[in-house]
Amino acid sequence: MIKIYVITLGCPKNLVDSEKIIGIVGSSGYAVTTDMREADYVIVNTCSFIKPAFLEAKSVISKLKKLKKKFSFKIIVAGCLPARSSEDLFKDIDIDGVIGPYDILRMPELINKIEQGKRVNIVERKHIRHYCKVPRVISTWPYAYLKITEGCSNMCSYCTIPSIRGSLVSFSEKEILYEAEFLFQSGIKEIIIVGHDITSYGRDTGQYAIVQLLKKIADIGFPWIRLLYLHPTGITDELLELIDTNSCFCKYLDIPIQHINPYILREMNRPVMDYRKFFEHIRNSIKGVCLRTTLMVGFPGETDRIFEELLGFVKEIRFERLGAFIFSPEKNTKASLMPCQVPYKTKNLRLKHLINVQKEINKQISSSFVHSIVDVIVDEKKNNYFEGRTRMDAPDIDCKVKFKGSVNPGDIVKIRVNKSSPYVLYGKILSS
Repeated sequence: MIKIYVITLGCPKNLVDSEKIIGIVGSSGYAVTTDMREADYVIVNTCSFIKPAFLEAKSVISKLKKLKKKFSFKIIVAGCLPARSSEDLFKDIDIDGVIGPYDILRMPELINKIEQGKRVNIVERKHIRHYCKVPRVISTWPYAYLKITEGCSNMCSYCTIPSIRGSLVSFSEKEILYEAEFLFQSGIKEIIIVGHDITSYGRDTGQYAIVQLLKKIADIGFPWIRLLYLHPTGITDELLELIDTNSCFCKYLDIPIQHINPYILREMNRPVMDYRKFFEHIRNSIKGVCLRTTLMVGFPGETDRIFEELLGFVKEIRFERLGAFIFSPEKNTKASLMPCQVPYKTKNLRLKHLINVQKEINKQISSSFVHSIVDVIVDEKKNNYFEGRTRMDAPDIDCKVKFKGSVNPGDIVKIRVNKSSPYVLYGKILSS
C-alpha cells in the first residue's frame, strides 16, 4: 500500500487543508504514516504569505530533495507556494508534483499520474465546492479549527492573500454546521473559528451573517469556542453581546489592526479609526475580555516618531496578547512599490523593541494571576508536566499553563496559579 507523509507549514487555515488532504488520501485507499522514512510520498503543504514563509517553504523543499536521495520518496508541493509560483516549482525535476490550494480533491489523481511515471502540475483558481464536507482527519485533538471562509476581499496594500487565495467566499451555513457537528461528535472540546477575516462571513452574498452562524455553532454544545482573525470594521455590538453573554465563547478577541497611525493605515488600505475608543468600547462591553492584536512595523513611511507613537499606544492599551512582524515588500503588491522603504536593520530593531515592550506587559499580566484560580484545557503531557491553556490563550501563538497531576488531554480543570513567567503560568490542580 502506498504510504503518505504530510508536512504543514503556515497558519491554522493551512492546517485544516492538510487535515483534509489526509482525509482525502485516506478515503482513497492510501495509508498515512507519521514516519517520513517509510513514506512513498511526502506532501508539503506550504505557506508563502510573506517572504519569511516563502523562504521557510523553499528551505523545507531543499531539505526534502536531499532526503529523497536517501529514502526514495516522491515530493509533492501543495498549498500557497504553488498558487504563487507553480511554473518555477515545476521546473525543478526533483519535485514530482505541484498542486494548488483549491485542487486538493485531485490529490489521488495526481498521485496516480505520478505512479504512471508522469510529473504533474495542477493549479486552478476555482474554489472547492462543499469544502466543509471533504473528509478530514483531526490532528490537534482536543481542539480543532473550523474554517468558515476562503480568500479575502479587503485588499490591504501589502497583502498577497487575494492574489493567492482569491476573493472572499463564505462556505454555506448548512455545511459549516455539518462539519461542526462532526467535530463535536469526534470529542473536540474547543472549536476555533478561522478564516482570513471571519467577520466578513456572508458579505460576498450581501449579508452580515457571522453572529447568526456563531449562535448556531454555540447550540451544538462545545465547552469552548474561540474566534480568530476578526476585522475591526466587523466588530458589532451584537457580536460583543453574544461573546459576553454566552458562556461557551472564550472572552478572547483576536483583532489584527496592523498599526494606529492614520497616514500608515491609509497607505495600508486599512480602516482609519480611533483605536483607543474602539478597544475601550470592547473592554466596557465584555467584562474580563482578553484582547489580542497583530502589529506590523517598518511599513514604508514609518518614521521613528510614528513608531514611537505605536509603542506608546501599546503601553497604554496593554493588550493581553500581541503578535508582531516586520513589513515584507511582496511582489505585485502596491506597498512594495511605495517610496520611503524602511531599511531591514531598522525594521528588525523596531520589532525587537516592540516585542520587549509587550514582554514586560505580559510579565505583569501573568504575575497578576498568581494565587488566582483559572480554568485550563489540558492539551498534552510534556517532560513530566501537563501543558494546557486558559480561555485567554489560543494554541501555539499565546501563553501556556504547566502543572502536574492525574489528568487526561481534553480535560478542563481548575488550576491555582502559584508562579508565573511572561508566557507561562505554573500551578496546581484543584479539580477536573
